[in-house]
Amino acid sequence: MEEHKKNRVSKVAFAYCMALLFMIIFLSSTFFLTSKRQIPNTEKNQHNLALRGNIITKDNFTIATSRQIYRAEIDLRSINKDKFDLFLKLFQIYSGISDNELEAIQKRMRTQKKRSYNFVLLQNLDSKQASYLKDLAKKLYIQGFFKAFTNSNGRVETRGLDIIEHQEDRNYISQDSLTPAIGYTRMLLNKENGVLKNKGVKGLEKYYDQCLSALQNEKIQGLKDIGGNIILNSSSLQQKKINGCDLYLNISLKLQKSIEKLIDQTNTDLQASEILVGIMESKSGKIVTLASTRRYNPQNRGKDLSVLNASAIEYGYEAGSVIKPFIFSTALSLGKIKTDEIIKTYGGQYKLGRFTIQDDHKADKMSMEEIIMYSSNIGMIQIAKRLNNAEMIAGLRIFKFGERSGIDLPYEQKGEVPNPKKLREIEKSVLSYGYGLKTTFIQLLAAYNVFNNDGVYITPRLAEKFFQNGHFTNLDTETQQEKILSKNTAKTIQQILINVIEKGTGKKAITQGIIVGGKTGTARIAEKEGYTTNRYNASFFGFANDDKNAYTIGVLVRNPTKAYSYYAAQSALPIFKDVVDTLISENFLSPQNK
Repeated sequence: MEEHKKNRVSKVAFAYCMALLFMIIFLSSTFFLTSKRQIPNTEKNQHNLALRGNIITKDNFTIATSRQIYRAEIDLRSINKDKFDLFLKLFQIYSGISDNELEAIQKRMRTQKKRSYNFVLLQNLDSKQASYLKDLAKKLYIQGFFKAFTNSNGRVETRGLDIIEHQEDRNYISQDSLTPAIGYTRMLLNKENGVLKNKGVKGLEKYYDQCLSALQNEKIQGLKDIGGNIILNSSSLQQKKINGCDLYLNISLKLQKSIEKLIDQTNTDLQASEILVGIMESKSGKIVTLASTRRYNPQNRGKDLSVLNASAIEYGYEAGSVIKPFIFSTALSLGKIKTDEIIKTYGGQYKLGRFTIQDDHKADKMSMEEIIMYSSNIGMIQIAKRLNNAEMIAGLRIFKFGERSGIDLPYEQKGEVPNPKKLREIEKSVLSYGYGLKTTFIQLLAAYNVFNNDGVYITPRLAEKFFQNGHFTNLDTETQQEKILSKNTAKTIQQILINVIEKGTGKKAITQGIIVGGKTGTARIAEKEGYTTNRYNASFFGFANDDKNAYTIGVLVRNPTKAYSYYAAQSALPIFKDVVDTLISENFLSPQNK
């Protein structure tokens, strides 16, 4: 019995000892597993930067796009010295660098500061080079080219060869075409991720910057396998990349380049400061061309910063006789004149204060229609007398002079319209033929469009739609339409402008099979000392229509220096005619057989 009891105690003691042993082993294992140990980190973060969106023309040419720029770097503590030379040779093969470039890397390594471990092997890598080097990095990692090291946080890691996105490069494929309207970007450092990103500064790049800018970078986080790749499972984190929108324009690149070539060639003869041409779909407000001779390559901007400004919206000037139809239509709408009414024009000479006003077309009398057809300043003065100051200024403001047109470009100027309470009689007289107010090219283009659009004012637009997250969004909602003139009055002015071409001062613009109308304008350029005697702006604004299409066209020639070219009939009018011919040759207009 005693022996049986001893055996039982021995068994219990043995079981207790075994339990205690297992408990010690368990606690030791738990402590070992949860303590800070010198083992490599098995987690990995991977980032893929979203890019700024593209700008695409109506004929599907991408004229502005972005690409990723990478750098290759390594932590010098990771380099296995036994395989270092082979590593550099493989790096040269995969990156495609020359022997001289490899020698430069080796020299920089030798002179690297001792306390600086991070070493940039190569910068400005394109996506193709980056792809090859990423593939190399995986292979070298598996083959044990890199050793583990203890970082400043006391953790063991193996960095290997890192290929890092560090810059977003903006490329303008069409170079200077469509500038300055397209604008440009400037690179700014994103402090969050240390990447240089593009931000719009001028033109469309600025106006649509929020849409074009990247929305969300791709981020993948999780455990890595033996090859250094992230294991995608339920515990890994994935954040989708969302690029900026792709912006689609109303502008045809082919037509744009044709017009740019036309005005460049013309300006070799005229030697003007600038020639501007705008073409607008009369019924929709879509700008199909906005061309200037003052262009630049957004990737290589010159020292002349004034070239970066879009003169079409930022240059205010006195427009001269192209203002006459707006004063005329105001008087007509108010019943102050009749188109068949005869008015005195004093043989082409009229005393205005201490000045004598002279018309090119000398006549004692003219019909109201002939005043516009032959561009009579004296006739316009007589019309202005029938309007009081408030009526005259209100008539100009109806056509949006003195306010922005709303075109999708930044920094648009309002222009200047006189205060009716301070307008003297002589100032009202010269205002009737285009002096005393400042307007912009786009304001005039949009205002003339009213005569070719049944009296409806429509906001001019360069962009049509944008694409993002798998679907298109039309920008039609940004376009404003407003009935500002009766259809009858608009049609009356339209016919008078057609008669200007067929019977009056614009005969050089006659185009068989196309309905063409418009008005010339020549104005001295005002400076601080007063009006110059040898510097002028010459312009022509009008329209060209066939059976299906209607286009409003503007031409501005700033300070042409060729002899006698300051007359709009000698400079702006022939360019208008060439623009209409180009629209025909590019199949935007089709002449009708009479």
